[in-house]
Amino acid sequence: MAEAERNGTMKILKRLASQFAGTALLFSASVGLGVSLVLLFSSSLGYLPYSDRPGPGWWGRVHWPSWPEIGTYLGFAPWFAYFCLYFGIGLFALGLVLGFASAPKWLNRVLGGLISALAAGLAVSAAGWYLALAAIGPDSALVIGLIYGVLAFPRFVFSRGQKLPSWIRVLMIATASSLFVLWIVWPLLPKRPVPGISILVNRVTPGPVHIDWKPTGYFRTETWDELNNLHLKGELHGGVQSTQALASGDRGEIEVAVIALQPIDHEYRLAIPAAGHVVYVLENGQMEPHPQFTKKDKRTITLRPGADPKWDGGQVKVGDKFDPFTWYPAIPRVR
Repeated sequence: MAEAERNGTMKILKRLASQFAGTALLFSASVGLGVSLVLLFSSSLGYLPYSDRPGPGWWGRVHWPSWPEIGTYLGFAPWFAYFCLYFGIGLFALGLVLGFASAPKWLNRVLGGLISALAAGLAVSAAGWYLALAAIGPDSALVIGLIYGVLAFPRFVFSRGQKLPSWIRVLMIATASSLFVLWIVWPLLPKRPVPGISILVNRVTPGPVHIDWKPTGYFRTETWDELNNLHLKGELHGGVQSTQALASGDRGEIEVAVIALQPIDHEYRLAIPAAGHVVYVLENGQMEPHPQFTKKDKRTITLRPGADPKWDGGQVKVGDKFDPFTWYPAIPRVR
């Protein structure tokens, strides 16, 4: 019994390995190598299929490709295959669902051709962006993906011996296919614009002189008015001034100023208003927002102590990376 179970398990694993090789790997390799060969052939006919200087188009005469030219174009194949593998793994999962649902061969050809063509075209378009690839690259990928999906993909969809009820099969096939197509077109769908964030982080050390915040184009007038309304006194030390996630222009729609009246001695996570401005004041270990707000942006600003042991400073993060800074004029770190 144990031997039979072991043999059954090995048979399933071999089938899965074969299916993965025939879907994810074969799809990626076919599109990657096929597109590279098309580029090489078109170049031999005198057509420049990539590079935006002087621009893709007819530029030369018909010629036999040189070895360096062959190496250049075939060198693109792993790059295209790498981008295709992302969708190739999805094709492997789709093949498992179609096989479990015992989809008919003709339907596997239709779905495989449509989805493989879309996936190959999008993957090569993404890869080609780095190469300034001409339209012939994605166009040839569409054709190669279609051929793969119609001829090769169905060979690696292994139908389940005992069929499920018809309504379950239809539901599984429709759901899996719809999710895959949505996965492909999702990057192309319009997205809600992400508002830019203008950030200012400064330090104020004790002193008798009232700080006069003079308006500049970096912040709107109301943000500078908020800073002046705090009536802060002392010496002003610069820190960070940057704009994050800004699609266009020099100033973000959301404005955040952080004024530290003491050293940044531990990590602070600051909420960001959904619109408008806020001024945070660090005093007595607390970050106090001016004005208070309730509607928040999904992002946050994180402040933590500086990385330089000699000088007072900090590190700020809005996305995934901390940017270290020291105050200017510099402030020696007190030990």
